[in-house]
Amino acid sequence: MKIAVFADIHSNFEAFKTCFDKAIKEGATEFIFLGDYLGDMANLRQTMDMVYQVRKDYPCTFIRGNKEDYWLEHRRHPDAEDWAYGRTTTGMLRYNFDRVTDEDLDFFESMPISIDKHYEGLPDITFCHGSPYSANQSLRPDYDYIDEVTATFNNDIVICAHFHIQTQYTRSGKLIINPGAIGISLNAGGKAQFMILEGENGAWDYHFYSVDYDVDATIKAMHDEKINELAPGWYRITKHLLQTGENSHASILRKVMSDYYKETGIETLHGIPEEFWEKELDTIFGKEETR
Repeated sequence: MKIAVFADIHSNFEAFKTCFDKAIKEGATEFIFLGDYLGDMANLRQTMDMVYQVRKDYPCTFIRGNKEDYWLEHRRHPDAEDWAYGRTTTGMLRYNFDRVTDEDLDFFESMPISIDKHYEGLPDITFCHGSPYSANQSLRPDYDYIDEVTATFNNDIVICAHFHIQTQYTRSGKLIINPGAIGISLNAGGKAQFMILEGENGAWDYHFYSVDYDVDATIKAMHDEKINELAPGWYRITKHLLQTGENSHASILRKVMSDYYKETGIETLHGIPEEFWEKELDTIFGKEETR
């Protein structure tokens, strides 16, 4: 029995299909998806069509991520936030929401944020996106609450996603594993990442994979869809991440928010002017590097 664990696709269809082909070649017969199917790239429809095809052809488990929660919350309260094109922080949110279908949203709503899986003769495993308690809670090993939160887990193995770093560590006697991100892996040199679980002789073994895929095709699709205009700063951050695996969206957001606060005394994210974003990203990436 080999189970492929896929996380954080973020609409990166090129990486998704490459990882899927690799998983099948390695003998995977079941798939577990850990959320954030869409988000940062252009191939939303191709990604969802492939998710539905894999669901049809193989036993699958689907977990809901924080990205799915964004679309669902916006469906419930469409006027709560102004998601506008041309803005770094909301352009991609609007892009995705304008293209998801009711079928997609209903599918997301049916997913749990966490599930305990039992396989005969093997230790139970908890699968989640963020943590078993919240799709938006990170289990990064360097966070100060990790010892406290891991001590409360029911199972000795927890496989999570969300922070996009392929890693494993043990805290409070619990093994925490992140398979890495298919869509935008951090610290992976621009490769796509996933893992395969294999149960044998009453124990689980796992293998990490890092695969090359057509990054240029992913970036071209974004440019063809004019993501660089619809969400200008977000496009630049994503492009740099795809090419290098460095400087996460979250780290850039924190830096720009901090710099804006120092300059203006205003603590905001969505209210930061695009001119400020452009200046900041020119400093971080260079004026022409990620345009």
